[in-house]
Amino acid sequence: MSFKEVVFCLGCAATWLILLPVLVVGGAIALLAYAVFSEVGEFLMGSAEKPVDNSTAREIARRMCLGH
Repeated sequence: MSFKEVVFCLGCAATWLILLPVLVVGGAIALLAYAVFSEVGEFLMGSAEKPVDNSTAREIARRMCLGH
């Protein structure tokens, strides 16, 4: 193997071993921050959404499945 091939292989290995975990951890931190801030925002602003009506969802599913 030439020196360029060795350096290229080491660069690829460094990318997989360093960059990929950094991206995974960064994504997990971003997801956690989004969840925390959405909960805090909902707590501060109050819940304006109504709960889902299960009977309406069942009726829609029944109509879709039976073709009515």
